[in-house]
Amino acid sequence: MDSAQIAGPVGGRNSDADFCGKVPLNQTNLVQPHGVLLILGRADFSVLQCSENTGALMGIEARALVGRTLSSLLPPEQYIRVQERLTKPMPGKIPVSLTLNGCEFLVLFEAQADYYIAEMEPVEGRQATFVELYQELKFSMAAIESARTSGEACAIIARELKTFSGFDKVMIYRFDGDWNGEVIAEEREPEMDAYFGLKFPASDIPRQARELYRTNPYRFIPDVNYTPIRVYPILNPRTHTFTDLSNSNLRSVAAVHIEYLRNMKLGASMSTRILRNGVLWGLIACHHRTARFLSYQTCAVFELLSHIISAKITAVENTDAHAYEATLHSQLRKIVEHISTHGDLLSGLQSQGEELRSLLRADGLCVVSNGRVVRSGLAPEDSAVRDLVYWLQSQAITNLYVQTNLSSVYEHADAYATTASGLMALPIQPEKGNFILAFRQEAVQDVAWGGNPNEAIQFEPDRKAYHPRNSFRQWKQTVLNTSLDWRPEETEIAEQFRRFVVQQTLNKS
Repeated sequence: MDSAQIAGPVGGRNSDADFCGKVPLNQTNLVQPHGVLLILGRADFSVLQCSENTGALMGIEARALVGRTLSSLLPPEQYIRVQERLTKPMPGKIPVSLTLNGCEFLVLFEAQADYYIAEMEPVEGRQATFVELYQELKFSMAAIESARTSGEACAIIARELKTFSGFDKVMIYRFDGDWNGEVIAEEREPEMDAYFGLKFPASDIPRQARELYRTNPYRFIPDVNYTPIRVYPILNPRTHTFTDLSNSNLRSVAAVHIEYLRNMKLGASMSTRILRNGVLWGLIACHHRTARFLSYQTCAVFELLSHIISAKITAVENTDAHAYEATLHSQLRKIVEHISTHGDLLSGLQSQGEELRSLLRADGLCVVSNGRVVRSGLAPEDSAVRDLVYWLQSQAITNLYVQTNLSSVYEHADAYATTASGLMALPIQPEKGNFILAFRQEAVQDVAWGGNPNEAIQFEPDRKAYHPRNSFRQWKQTVLNTSLDWRPEETEIAEQFRRFVVQQTLNKS
């Protein structure tokens, strides 16, 4: 295990922001070979484009298929069924079982402004019935619903999905505020590498990929070693551009991600989103050592469980957040009542030093008013506090300001980083240098990464082509000069308190 110490935020160079997110993932013009892609005209269901594997999977070569209508490919009763389904407004993709040229397919139709996208997967062998799938789901749903915390719910979903899907490993991957991911639950075969507790840099799942996960329930790669299939013709005749495949399950995978999976020694991968309040919270990541194909029915179970685990995590974490907010509001009311009945605002604040530290979850507090510094708890010396106020004024800080690594933006803070690495500044009359400053002491963190985050991207000499890292060996990072983060509930209550003090100040003037 390698290690390093840094003075600053967790992680290394943020390649996620400055490079990885620029690749146009939705316009690859390539698909994976386990299904057929058709682009159909809205008016007559004519084939505008198709993937070039139609000959292998349908018995009709792509060049012969383009221009034909769906009515010429389907039995009349099935064509009528498609028309009926697509004329009824329905969000998302519409599944229909069809027989094309004597071949059985499960087809997902998605309406676009100028065309339909039809994703067709061959139906082979016996398919599980609804009753069989429901029996599997019923126990999983009950187990998830019984969870009392988000961590417990994640452990349950990892266990249940591994049993249901047969993947070699199922992990729950949660994003932090900088979009680094941490594996918080894991079920695996003994031969698979353990990633539980490890962090992975944001560049592993860059910005564009995260946005696609937000709008698509899952991403399935049944065979990492597949040969991409081109779409024919290259340009969509309706738009005269590449067809936007953002929502396509068959969309081909970026070469750098395939290389990443191969470096992990994987043969198949499945990722399913977890949302909280509509925001990407994490992923269910499934890995397999060899190629593994899942039917649409199985993928649909992943999608349903994604909704269930998202709802559970949202409910649990929102309940916890509301309870914490209630506690903070109760503390705020007592402080406001005391200060409101006190004759002098500064004296009222001074007498509430301990209560204010508790409200702001701070180790130290300074009230700075007209050059006077009133200190409570762990805080820098008065001269250092005045210098800090001058710096805040020079930075034009007029709204609530939060920094967990103060020395990274204000070099003089390095002298007192152990006692005041974190700063929450509440401007009261910033033009006069009047602030309330809350400090948090250094919280030395040992972070275990799945590989060195500073080596997440390896560039070629031309600085254009790049490769993902090929080592996921645990890399330990000791983070110094950094405090614990302030939670959203804490910054919100701080802003409410700041507004109260500003109003009180205005009333006294």
